Amino acid sequence: MRLRTLIAPTMVQAMDMLRRELGEDAIIVSSETTEHGVKLVAAIEEVEDDLPTVGQVSLDTYGHASDEDPIDLVHEALMAHGLPNRLLERLIDASFLVGADDPLEALAGALAGTFNFKPLIIDKRINQPLMLVGAPGAGKTVGVAKLAFRAVMAGRSVRLITTDTIRAGGIEQLDAFARLMKLPLQTAETEKQLVRLIEAAAPDDYILIDTPGVNPYAPRDMAEIQGLARSISVEPLLVIAGGGDVVDAMEQSYEFARLGVGRVLVTRLDMVRRLGSMLAAADAAAVAFADYSMTPSVADGLNPLDPMGLARMLMPEPSAVTLTQSVSQGARP
Repeated sequence: MRLRTLIAPTMVQAMDMLRRELGEDAIIVSSETTEHGVKLVAAIEEVEDDLPTVGQVSLDTYGHASDEDPIDLVHEALMAHGLPNRLLERLIDASFLVGADDPLEALAGALAGTFNFKPLIIDKRINQPLMLVGAPGAGKTVGVAKLAFRAVMAGRSVRLITTDTIRAGGIEQLDAFARLMKLPLQTAETEKQLVRLIEAAAPDDYILIDTPGVNPYAPRDMAEIQGLARSISVEPLLVIAGGGDVVDAMEQSYEFARLGVGRVLVTRLDMVRRLGSMLAAADAAAVAFADYSMTPSVADGLNPLDPMGLARMLMPEPSAVTLTQSVSQGARP
């Protein structure tokens, strides 16, 4: 089954384009009116005789010919990641508006226009404490360790604080990382203790605060984290693990956004192949992408996330091929 997305100023023009490009056997999957005109998603069964001969094109990861319209390739790639329909449609529309012949560039442009990207910067002029928050198992403690390692390598003075004093092994895990980096680890069980530790820090200290994993649907748990965040001037950074149910990711990120979260750090991307949940989570909470982790190794650290990097994750080689020739059939108005 081959999918095509067609956009035209009017329904008559869209239907004419449909007949010219896909023929009378095409099936309309959906149609809607957008601010850019009429959008049709149509499908047609592919037969072997219709495919280009070997040597003219290559096949992408999903088994589709790489001479397809770039927007169709973007559509197929995003479909494989299980995005919510509304977000999928917004990205397809945005990809079309980019006007690029390369599907990877079209997707990167759509991501840049849909999401914000604000990587974490280790800069001595930025001294606001960073408090990592998220659900249990999201990877906050390892995230703190990776940020600390990056800061140490950059010559920053680092102060590590944990408020995760109840979970079994919570302090021990971060303490082990701290000792490897020859950093002291301080603990705070109350808001007052946390305030005192922050006030005692040197002006140029890079302060990282680990917190216990909390249930975003438990008002008491969220109130405790919110109290910690509000007791001092910190930036709460949401940590989410890649993968998982898309709707759960959306609902949980929305709840954590109430803490004043502005950015998200995505972990465990080495263990997933479908990224719909991380996109949906960032969209639902209206937060910017910061960094991502592809490995549990602290020394390998974190990587800043940008539109092109995210596009490559969503449309990996060899599916993200550059079109070597313009598509004469399927030219858009």
